[in-house]
Amino acid sequence: MGAPQHSGRTGLTSQERRTYLRYARLNLPRHTSYPAVPFWKKHSADDYRRALVAEVPPSGWSLYVHVPFCHQLCYFCSCTREILPQSNGRDWQQRVRTFLRAYRREVTHVAGLVMRELPVRQVHLGGGTPNYLPTESLVELITVLEDQFRIAPDAERSAELDPRTCTTEQLHALRTLGFNRVSLGIQDFDRHVQQLVNRVQPWEQVAELTGQIRRLGFRSINYDLIYGLPGQTVDSFRRTLELTVTLRPDRIALYRLAVLPEMFRWQRVFKPEDLPDGEQLLEMFLMAVDRLTTAGYLYIGLDHFALPDDSLSQALRSRRLRRTFQGITTGSGLSILAFGPSAISILHGSYHQNRKTVDEWLAAVEQDSVATFRGIELSWDDLIRREVIESIYCYGEIDLDRVARRHGLVTESYFASELDRLEELVADGLVAQLDRYHFKLTHPLGRLLTRVVAAVFDRYLPADAYRSGLREIPASRVG
Repeated sequence: MGAPQHSGRTGLTSQERRTYLRYARLNLPRHTSYPAVPFWKKHSADDYRRALVAEVPPSGWSLYVHVPFCHQLCYFCSCTREILPQSNGRDWQQRVRTFLRAYRREVTHVAGLVMRELPVRQVHLGGGTPNYLPTESLVELITVLEDQFRIAPDAERSAELDPRTCTTEQLHALRTLGFNRVSLGIQDFDRHVQQLVNRVQPWEQVAELTGQIRRLGFRSINYDLIYGLPGQTVDSFRRTLELTVTLRPDRIALYRLAVLPEMFRWQRVFKPEDLPDGEQLLEMFLMAVDRLTTAGYLYIGLDHFALPDDSLSQALRSRRLRRTFQGITTGSGLSILAFGPSAISILHGSYHQNRKTVDEWLAAVEQDSVATFRGIELSWDDLIRREVIESIYCYGEIDLDRVARRHGLVTESYFASELDRLEELVADGLVAQLDRYHFKLTHPLGRLLTRVVAAVFDRYLPADAYRSGLREIPASRVG
């Protein structure tokens, strides 16, 4: 099956709306991993080393570097970052130098354990704010990777950039280093909303930067947008979408704001009356799907959109998508080696996360060359269920016979309870049954409630977690 096609209908009937609002209150994982992070266990540096030595990725490596520093705090942020203003004299420069020394130590140690003769197909810089680093530090960051790994000439190289601080010099350096994709943190173009979340960046500034990126020959630009921000209205978000379409980025990641002040204390500045309610959130998302697909974008996975000739759309058609902590991405068959604070390595049969704060990561790398503190080794059942859940998120499809044949299972016995639960979701209109063991998420209702469908196959959740009658699962359980 190629790209999933929607019917062209983006609105909901009154019955579908009631169904959506019942299910939408459930606090379910987004399955950026399976099992979800809260179910991982304590893992040591030696656990990670053993996994690295044994790893044989079928398609090569993907490298991720987490640059933890930011100039200022954005109130919507849930990423691991350290606020380090560059106005405080030379302290920030020393901090960057210390980070780079530890990073070099970590990369060199990991590279000495893996099959580094295999090609690196992807390099991603995330954060934090990668362009917080001065140009010479960005060059050093990449040089360390090139010294230790064999990066393929046609590798995808991407970096997350803050439009407020990205310089022409940094863009030239990244392009010279072979970077061909960038992702810009936009969130919203409304100035009032920007002020409420402490991230003011005029549309004109973004338009100028986008033009520079294109003139330098980067082949793909992604915009991150968030709906549900304080001060947003359906009309104001419509204007943000129109301005976005005018600049025509190659990809758009459209995320719903996670309001968790008990976890992210800086979100306590949000006033409840400023936050859109459930009905408004639904209208914003349906409007976004309609506007972006009308503008020629393909709707991919839970919250991604891409123009037809972008590599993400190509991966959709050739079934090479995967779901990771970076969202829906390309690169199936690649094992991810991750470096820096909080970074998560994804191997074929395990996950491994580094210590989260910069100080904890620095101390661990200094002592043991790596900073692993938690992770999980996947059982055979975990691998099977991850495959099913990934297909739900990436393709909106559940083909249990195909999975069963690949793993030597008897479909109706192995997935007996899940088939019973799917009957309920078929009755509620979230899933359409194409064949006895072949299902497809409906559009738009099932696509809106992807997490509900995926929860059916998550053995770490209560068996009835997908049901609309269940009380909300505490956020600490699902991440």
